[in-house]
Amino acid sequence: MSTPVTGTRPAPPAHRPSALHWDRMVLGLLVAALGVGWLLDGLGVAVPWRLAPAAAVAVVGLALLLSLAGGRGRGGLVSLGIVLLLVAVAVGVGADRFAGPVGDRTITPSAAGWPAPTRLSAGTVTVDLTRDAFPATGRLDVEVGAGRVVVLLPADRAVRVHGTVVMGTVVVDGVAAQQGVDLDWTSPDPAPVDLVVAVGAGDVEVTHERA
Repeated sequence: MSTPVTGTRPAPPAHRPSALHWDRMVLGLLVAALGVGWLLDGLGVAVPWRLAPAAAVAVVGLALLLSLAGGRGRGGLVSLGIVLLLVAVAVGVGADRFAGPVGDRTITPSAAGWPAPTRLSAGTVTVDLTRDAFPATGRLDVEVGAGRVVVLLPADRAVRVHGTVVMGTVVVDGVAAQQGVDLDWTSPDPAPVDLVVAVGAGDVEVTHERA
């Protein structure tokens, strides 16, 4: 009579705690923060909404660092971070300030039509002051959210140009005068006619007509 073979049964696998879903946790935290801010705003408390996208990007970045120790949802965090970064950049350049149509436009303001303020959300505005006579004094404002402003100045009339660019380049007669972020450039010579140019992301190009 054979002896039955006996053996030890394998121990059941130890219970492992479920991995953290970082994307869900961060999204829930941001939604909760949005709700609290909304409540405070309704109660009359000043809420710095313009800082919210940048703060959210910082939270996502911290969560990504913590997720390196383990967990799930990093791909979702990266996607969320990209969206929030785009929103933060748009808020940083003051996208709401440049609300307007999209496209390219050329303006040649004459004395009768001065001033002719122009605003585009995106595109190129060409300001040609070499064609028609303009007033002896005055101010013209041009704003572009994303794109560029090209300024053509006459050789026989002085115009004072003041250009600001949140992120981009200021080019004067083909040479980069400034580049980077938070640019503020003013033509050196005073003049009774002012051209004030503001660009969120892009370039300001100033070209003087040759005599």
